[in-house]
Amino acid sequence: MSGMSLVRDSDRADKDALHILPLSIIPLKTPGLTRSRLVKNVRLEGMVELFTDDSAGSGQIAPSELRKIFSSADPEQDKDVEIIKKLSVLSSYDVYSLRIELRNLGINVNNFADLRLSKEQSRELVKYMKDFTRPLIQAIYGDGGFDDINNFDDILGAFRNPKPGQARKNLVYLAKKLGIEVQYLPKFLEDYGDVYMSLAYYRNCLDNNMPKIASFLESLPEIRENRALSENTGLIQTCTMMEKKLRNTATQIYGIIDMFRIHTEDMWKDFSAERFRAMEKVIINYQTKIGGGLCAITVKMNAWSEAFPTPDQGGPYRRADFIMTHLRQGMDQVQEITYEDPEAPCPETNPLFAIA
Repeated sequence: MSGMSLVRDSDRADKDALHILPLSIIPLKTPGLTRSRLVKNVRLEGMVELFTDDSAGSGQIAPSELRKIFSSADPEQDKDVEIIKKLSVLSSYDVYSLRIELRNLGINVNNFADLRLSKEQSRELVKYMKDFTRPLIQAIYGDGGFDDINNFDDILGAFRNPKPGQARKNLVYLAKKLGIEVQYLPKFLEDYGDVYMSLAYYRNCLDNNMPKIASFLESLPEIRENRALSENTGLIQTCTMMEKKLRNTATQIYGIIDMFRIHTEDMWKDFSAERFRAMEKVIINYQTKIGGGLCAITVKMNAWSEAFPTPDQGGPYRRADFIMTHLRQGMDQVQEITYEDPEAPCPETNPLFAIA
């Protein structure tokens, strides 16, 4: 047992992940379960991870098998197992999707702060947040508003403690335009920041996956051109399915996030609390769809990059076997993410279309 450790919810990576749910945040009664976590395996199945270790790997069990380990006459433990079964089938465990799904399931959390990104992750997302907060900051500070903005806390701090002079007057004007009292403006702005933080988070997750997606797509021609493998109809169809799913899902997510950016800029031309709440509602309605697509991409592409970390790692036969054995399972669960909008960006602008 040396070197083996129980999974700890304090790990920042767990909190910011799409495919990991620390069960410590759920009010369960079974001690052994609260020290575990739900993870999506390469087949996109939600598994209970009882331990993880660099040498021993990950000790996972299906939720349906939990009673074999946690056997008890206590009905509370049965309730815990049923809760975990419901959680295991969610398409994503990112904090934004969880807020919606847990509410739909009637499941509480021990602390709502557990459904927020870590401070480290929030700081990393500033470069994306600026696209969504620029119109707001310009409305208050003008074009020089980003001079002192280094992280998301700075963005909110700029509103809670505005610089003297014109900025304070602009805040009063903004509150009047929104139809709210000035003292309620910080809460409104926190809601504004939170909803757009979700888009920044999703965009960052997709950008991080792009090199892995490219590596996978660039390996397909060698498989298709191999004389023996090309005669395997099932393999070729699976390669085509995987390519289409990855391209379409990434393109749809890029397009929808960019559409929200465009509409946000338009919203500020005639800004009101009602217009923002309407935009907020639409964005929240897309969070579980975007989160589910990104979770599938992340799990599959992480597995691919771990198996083939370099372009020359593994030949076409090994790669073909990996696709058929691991990658294709669960991809039918990935839903289309469509939005009919004439202002949506043309999908050909997506960098995936530059990949052969």
